[in-house]
Amino acid sequence: MLDAIDHRGPDGRGAWCDDAVALGHQQLRTTPESAFDDQPYREDGLVVVSDARLDNRGELLETLDVPDPGHPIPDSRLLLAAYREWGDACVDHLIGAFAFAIWDADDGSVFCGRDRFGVKPLYYYEGADAFAVATELKALLTLPFVSRTVDETKVGDFLVGLFDDKERTYYRDLSRLPPAHAARVRLDGSDRWQYWDLDPTRTVTLGSDAAYERRFRELFDQAVDCRLRASGTVGTALSGGLDSSSITVTAREFLRTDQPLHAFSNVYDDAPAADERDFIETVTQREGIVPHYVFLDDVGSFGDRERMMQHYDVPPHDTMHHAIWERAKRADETGVDVLLEGALGDSATGYGLGLLGELLRTGRWWQLFTQIQAMSEVGGARRHRLFLSNAVEPLLPPPVRRVRRRLRGEPVLNDRENPTLNPEFAERSGIRERLKGRESNTAFLTETGRRRQYRSLLSGMITASLETTDLATAAFDVEPWYPFTDKRLVEFSLAIPPSQQLSDGWTRSIIRRSLRGRLPEKIRRRPWKTDMSQGFWNSLSREDERLRRLVADPGPVEAYIDPTALQEAYDRFVGSNDTRDARSLWRALSLSVWVDAYEPEKRDSAR
Repeated sequence: MLDAIDHRGPDGRGAWCDDAVALGHQQLRTTPESAFDDQPYREDGLVVVSDARLDNRGELLETLDVPDPGHPIPDSRLLLAAYREWGDACVDHLIGAFAFAIWDADDGSVFCGRDRFGVKPLYYYEGADAFAVATELKALLTLPFVSRTVDETKVGDFLVGLFDDKERTYYRDLSRLPPAHAARVRLDGSDRWQYWDLDPTRTVTLGSDAAYERRFRELFDQAVDCRLRASGTVGTALSGGLDSSSITVTAREFLRTDQPLHAFSNVYDDAPAADERDFIETVTQREGIVPHYVFLDDVGSFGDRERMMQHYDVPPHDTMHHAIWERAKRADETGVDVLLEGALGDSATGYGLGLLGELLRTGRWWQLFTQIQAMSEVGGARRHRLFLSNAVEPLLPPPVRRVRRRLRGEPVLNDRENPTLNPEFAERSGIRERLKGRESNTAFLTETGRRRQYRSLLSGMITASLETTDLATAAFDVEPWYPFTDKRLVEFSLAIPPSQQLSDGWTRSIIRRSLRGRLPEKIRRRPWKTDMSQGFWNSLSREDERLRRLVADPGPVEAYIDPTALQEAYDRFVGSNDTRDARSLWRALSLSVWVDAYEPEKRDSAR
C-alpha cells in the first residue's frame, strides 16, 4: 500500500505493525511543526497516522495537556492529544484540513475522521474479515481481497455530472468517508456519523453595514493568515477573479516584506475570451508579488496522459483539470510547495440572488424593482431577463421549468443530460430517474436563498473538485490550502442577511465592501466572471486524434456510451463547438483514459 502512494512521501515514510494491525505513513513536510513529525506516532496504546493541518493550534495547545518536547508540537501529536481528551468528539474541536486513522488498543478499534469540507480525502474497504483505509484508492487496490469490479451507478453519475453521492467510488468494494464524518470500526462492526453541519436557519444580526464588513474582514484575514504558516515558499493560484485576487492581496499584506509571494496564473493567447491577464496584472503589479504565467495554448485535456494516469485513480471530473495539473507543475518547478486556492469562494460568500425570489414571494415589489434596476445598471443585463431568471424561475415547479427550457431549446432535464449515453446502460443504472428525482426534490416555493447557498456549500461537486485537485497537486509534492473552507468564515457568511450579499445591484457585496482599499478597483467592481468555454473547447480540440480513435472504436466504454450517438456528438462538436456535446465527449474520453489505465483486462478483451 505504501509503495502505491510513494509519491506522497518525499520526506520519508514510516510503518508500524502489531499482529493483525498495521499503519503506514508517507511524509510531506509543509509546516514548521512537520519537521518534527514522525509517523505513525505511538503513545500509551494509541497509534495515529494523519494527513493534517490544524488551524486552531493555539486553542488546542491552551486546552490540552501536551508535554513540552522542546520543539514545536506536530499536528499529529495534537490530534492524538485531542482524541485522548475528547474521544469520538475530538473532531468537533478540530479546525483545518485533516484525514486520520487512530488505532486504540485498549478499545480494540480504529477511529477515523475527515475534515468538514473534504479537503483531505479518505477511502476505505470494509469486509467481514478486514478493514483498510487510505488517502488514495490505488493503495487499497493493491490488497488481494479488494475487487476491481466497477460501480456502474458511479459511472452513470459521472457521465451526467451528478455528484450528490459522497460515499460511492468507481469500485463497488471501496467507499469514501464523506466530509464532516467520523467512523469507529471494531471486529464486530462499525459506526459512522456526521459530526458537523451548517445551519441554514441561523442568522447573524449586527448593527450596521460597517459592522458586517468589519467582522467579515476579520474572519477572512484569519482564514488567510493561518494558511501562511508554511515551512517553505507560498504561492497563490491567481485567476484574476474576485476570490483568488482577494486571497492574493491579503496574503501579501501578512507575509514579511522579504518573503516573495508567487502567483501562478493560467493564461491563453489563442483563447482571448478565457484569458484574464488584464485583471491578473492589476494584482501582480503590486510590490512583492511574483507573477508566473502558465500558458495552456498547446495543452490538451490529457496532454500529460501517462504521468496523469499514474496519479489519477478516478476519471477526472473537472473539464479544466489539466489547468490545475500544469499550475501545480510550474509551482513545483519554482520551489513552491503550498498553493493558496480560491475554491469555494462563490459559495462561501454567496451571490445573494435568492433575495429576489424572496422579495417577489413576499410581495415587496418596490424593493424588487430597485434591486433589478440596480443590477441592470451594474451588469448591463436587461431588466426583464434578470427578473425572469433570478426572481421568477427559482419559484417555478420543476415541470414548468422543463416546459420553459423546452420552449427555449434547452435540455429538458438540465445541462447534465448526456445525449451519448448507451440507452440500455441508462435504463439499468437508473440515471434519468436520479436526475428527475434530484430536480423534484427542490422545495421550490419555500426554499430560501440561504438554503440554496447551504446546498451549494455542501454539494458533492465541491467534494469531487477537491479530491481531483488533491490528486493533481500530490503528483508534484504541492499542497493546496483553501481559505474559503475555513469553518469560522463559512458559518458567518451563510448566516448574514441576504441584503449583505446583494446590495445596490452588486452580488457578493460583503466581500467587495469589506476589501475596499485592499482589492484593486478593477476587480472589486468586476460584475461578471470569465467564461472558460473557449479554453475548454481548445484543450478538447487538441485531443482530436484520441477522440477520433475513441469514436472509431469505443472499446470497453461502449458498455456505457452509444457509438452512433458518440459519432453524432463528435460531428456536431467539430462543426459548432456545442458546449453540451463538448462536455459529453470529454466525459467519454475521460472515462476511456481511466479504463485504459486502471482496467487493462477490460481494455484488452474489448480490442
